[in-house]
Amino acid sequence: MDYFIVELTNQKKIAIPLEKIQEVITANYADICPIPGVKNSLLGLISQRGILLWLLDLSLLLQNVPSFSNRLSSSTILVTKLGKNNVGLIVKKLGEIKDFLQDNISQDNLEKSSSIPLLNEYLDSFIHNEKELLPILNLANIQTYLNTN
Repeated sequence: MDYFIVELTNQKKIAIPLEKIQEVITANYADICPIPGVKNSLLGLISQRGILLWLLDLSLLLQNVPSFSNRLSSSTILVTKLGKNNVGLIVKKLGEIKDFLQDNISQDNLEKSSSIPLLNEYLDSFIHNEKELLPILNLANIQTYLNTN
């Protein structure tokens, strides 16, 4: 299966299933319309070709560290569809697209991942890469998070 390897704040890398990504866009912080009363990792909305796109800061959700270093910067956004909503996943940096064999993927390390400073509830499993252990983002759990109050 193919995965998009992306970097979050603090140089932490995660894998996202490529089949879940519709496109990659950029947006300026000034273009985001904040929505009061939503979860803090939801930065707000932007209009993407006339369609409203929620923006979710993955670094803020997974590491409690915001992606935007200043209000004048722009961000890289992976556009995905979670349920009925279009959601843009804000990442610090794009990496490569890689194909990993199922043999390289396991859930064994979810309990042992205290050395990986990410919230395990949003991780699906891990890819055993030759250099590192890459967590795979669980988009279904992110959808559940977004749908709860």
